[in-house]
Amino acid sequence: MVALQIEWKPTGDTTLDRLGGQFVDRVAKFARGGSVQGRLEKFRRYRRFLVFVAERFGPEDLRNIQPRHIAAYIRQRRQDGIGKKAILNELAVIRWWHRQIPWRRYEMPDNTVLFELEEKLDEKAFCEEVKRRYRVRRGRRGV
Repeated sequence: MVALQIEWKPTGDTTLDRLGGQFVDRVAKFARGGSVQGRLEKFRRYRRFLVFVAERFGPEDLRNIQPRHIAAYIRQRRQDGIGKKAILNELAVIRWWHRQIPWRRYEMPDNTVLFELEEKLDEKAFCEEVKRRYRVRRGRRGV
């Protein structure tokens, strides 16, 4: 398996550059699965999600991406007039990369939960419940 040879080109947005740099240095270069061309295409598609998360939420670390971030992205894509099938394709790419993030703090829920969360983004209690349910718990042994 050939490592992905990519670099993050600075955009001038410090939050986006931080997340993009983390993504390239910690995730994309070490990702396995599929052809190099396939991973490059997934990278290009994931970049749009990173731009959205950086602009809207500004997390300090890539590992902090939460289910509500993904649900908010779904809402934004719907508002942009993107159809459900295209959104599902984007979620597949986001899910694939999310699984590649080492020591991620949250698992990505299945699509049913994400679409329900997208509808209930304004309900703080529901958002907190989903966040709690999908938080990765690790013990002393890393499990």
